[in-house]
Amino acid sequence: MKPEQTIVAAGFVMIGLALVYTLFHGPGYDGLPVSINALPAQGAMQSQHFITPDMKRGFVSAGAQLYEGHWQGLEALHLTDELKKKLGLPMSLDGLLIDEVTLRSAVSGLLAGDVLVAVNGRAVVTLKDLVRESRKLKNRDNASLTVIRKGASMNFTLRGDGPLGFAQVETAPMIRPGAIMPHPYRGECTRCHPIGATGHIVPDPGGVILPPPPIRAGAALAHRDRGPCAVCHLIIN
Repeated sequence: MKPEQTIVAAGFVMIGLALVYTLFHGPGYDGLPVSINALPAQGAMQSQHFITPDMKRGFVSAGAQLYEGHWQGLEALHLTDELKKKLGLPMSLDGLLIDEVTLRSAVSGLLAGDVLVAVNGRAVVTLKDLVRESRKLKNRDNASLTVIRKGASMNFTLRGDGPLGFAQVETAPMIRPGAIMPHPYRGECTRCHPIGATGHIVPDPGGVILPPPPIRAGAALAHRDRGPCAVCHLIIN
């Protein structure tokens, strides 16, 4: 075989191997077994989990860590060292990052970016702390929240329309087997995420549901301008 033929043959072999790998390890693959691999931590042995036919609803680790909490419109995350670095917060600061406020939390004066450090004067460092302290207040209609905002300690009164209830918590969102990691290494995927394809509706029902219906040429615009109609719609005469 001539050298150039050898190179071409080797190229086809590499392409074939890449296609086989993509088929069995790509983010959209729902077959089995699928190895959910995380990057090894400084030489530690890499552990694996497998999705099998009897796990159609996905895999949820019994030891999965909590990711976010919700209480009267407040959404809070663990304030990790990674988040402190990204947001320029002191590494010594402990609490929960408030990353979104709506409902009563917004009315109370809380802002996204505040760091919740206490509820009714009792320290809150983890999501479990938030659940514990909120349970103590579930039948009350107000609570004092202490936050750190731009280095200053501030107190706000969270008032409910009736009893406050208590905080609800959840893990990180479900991801598909073989999904590409979009963030820095944080340990095994199953430490935070359930694995499967049943965790959310696709496409997001709050977004555009595809495919859009066909429309007639020259039809009146039924929504704000989103670009050329033909990009999304089939145009019929």
